[in-house]
Amino acid sequence: MDDASLMVRADAVEVSAEQRDGMFYVVSKRKFAILYTATMGVYALYWFYKNWERYKECCAFDSPAGKIWPAARATFSVFFVNSLFRHVKEHAPDNPEVRNWGNGNHAALLVFLLLVEQALDRAAMRSIGSPYTDWLGMIILAPLLLCFSVAQDMINVSCGDPSGAQNAKLTMANYAWIALGCVMWALTFIGMMLPD
Repeated sequence: MDDASLMVRADAVEVSAEQRDGMFYVVSKRKFAILYTATMGVYALYWFYKNWERYKECCAFDSPAGKIWPAARATFSVFFVNSLFRHVKEHAPDNPEVRNWGNGNHAALLVFLLLVEQALDRAAMRSIGSPYTDWLGMIILAPLLLCFSVAQDMINVSCGDPSGAQNAKLTMANYAWIALGCVMWALTFIGMMLPD
């Protein structure tokens, strides 16, 4: 892919350096991993929402980007992962790490894993292939976390905060989600151990 293809598209608006630094949702990989694991992957929905919300806020309202609906893009994330990753890459074309990122392949892998996760969850809810689908549904969280972690690296680098230091501390709201997640994990294991 040549440098010209990495240029911001004509329909995108020019943003200042300050806006560019806040263009996407910066979070440390440690915090992301804790919240993603604790909530059994539900944190990804919030992650998608925050990335699209930040992107929308940094673009003029009358531009095409300013008219997006972050909640819809988060809910139907499999349709918008590629677009999100492309925007991340477009806003840091001078950074060699981001420029060399295979965002299209990464998006395809993430979509595949998300679809497999959904299929396993639906099968487990209907007791199809139980207990294997239950276990596989939990195991797939590991490759998903790895995939999200790489994407978060690229987002942090593109926003000028490679370590995610500006959003590394756990807040009280984060602890509340972790506590709720622990309850979810406990109920899941109890449900798997109970006889049919």
